[in-house]
Amino acid sequence: MQALWLENNQLQLRTDIPTPEPAPGEALIRVLRAGICNTDLELIKGYYPYTGIIGHEFVGVVEQGADHLINQRVVGEINAACGYCRWEHINFVRTKELNRL
Repeated sequence: MQALWLENNQLQLRTDIPTPEPAPGEALIRVLRAGICNTDLELIKGYYPYTGIIGHEFVGVVEQGADHLINQRVVGEINAACGYCRWEHINFVRTKELNRL
């Protein structure tokens, strides 16, 4: 698969990245569009010594996973949630509604 790879503050387009195998309960997403945000730009400048694929904001289609998800459009969500607090639940529901395609 292709990916923008960051290593030693240098970006390169790599075509040799292996396609990940989703674990049970996960899905494989074919990325249609990916965004580069300010966090990615700061990583390129050396904000944090990161090596790997950048572009965590994306839209794609489920290629592997639960049957009811196959061919569904999805977006990437970088915010991790504890799943317990009231405010987090309210914000998650709002975000989910806003992110529907």
